[in-house]
Formats: sequence, C-alpha cells, structure tokens
Amino acid sequence: MQILGMKTALAACALALPLAVSVPLTGAAQAQNYAPALVKKSVTLADLSVIAQSLGHTIVETVAEEQTVIVRDSDGLVYYLIGTACDVGKVSGCQGILMQVRYELPPGVTLENLAAANIGNAAVSVWADFEAKTLGVTRYQVLDDGVTMANVAANIGVLLSIAPGAASMATGEN
Repeated sequence: MQILGMKTALAACALALPLAVSVPLTGAAQAQNYAPALVKKSVTLADLSVIAQSLGHTIVETVAEEQTVIVRDSDGLVYYLIGTACDVGKVSGCQGILMQVRYELPPGVTLENLAAANIGNAAVSVWADFEAKTLGVTRYQVLDDGVTMANVAANIGVLLSIAPGAASMATGEN
C-alpha cells in the first residue's frame, strides 16, 4: 500500500481543503519545548509540531491556512495532524486534533471490508474516498477541559500503531 504524498493527499482527500502555501515555523514556535505534563485546552501548529518531534518524528510540511502539520515517523509513515474547532469563542488555538494516515486506495477495499476494519479497530475510523482513490485511518482527540502534551503524543502513537493493520483489514487481507 502506498502512502499518499503530502500534496497528493491534500488534493485527493475529500476532507482536505484546497492546497495552501506551506509556512515554516519560526521564532517562538521553534523555541517551544515539549513539556509532557503541560495541560493544553487548545493547540497551535507549534504545539502539534513539538509533540510530533518529541516522538522523534520529522516535520515534512506545515500548512497554516489548514491548521495542518504533515509528519513522517521513523518508519517512513506519513501522517497529518489537523487542528479543528480553532479560535472558537474566547478560546484561541484549536480545541480538537484530527490525526490521520492516508494511503492510495489499494485493490480490495469494499464497503464490507471497511465495516469490518471499523468494527475491528474501535480506536480509529477507517474510511475510503473512492473518487479520490484514498484510504484513510483517522483518530480524533477533543481537548475540552485540557489534556497533557503526553496524552496527545500517546494518541498519535495509537493511530500509528493501528493504521497499517486497519488499512490491511480494509483491503480484506486480515
């Protein structure tokens, strides 16, 4: 199964907005440190980047207009951290995180196999966009009342540990 490249996936995925310009993190964003016990009620692109880097992962691209950080783990798996519910009410930053791995749609993906993959992997949502030829595995985290940075990192770990097997299940392989 081929992992979608960052620009291909953003353009192909029905959930993605039109591709925006990458914006590198500078100044205070680069200087921010990972603090595992720090409770976050909302996150910024800098927070998402620091958390991913704390896992030893590499930031591939930051798309500020979409509140998205695209990351590569040490095994080469590319994933997306997308801030949601951003700047709502009196809360600055994003109060939710959509964590996502996207693959080029492999053969064998059917609605029945997607249902089986979802039943077998309750911690994530497995979906396909048949028109855009994308298979995705998503985990969503709500930050209401706050979670620690370590908890966000743990949720990323859950996604990355489940995504390859869930994607295989969606093809009918498992």
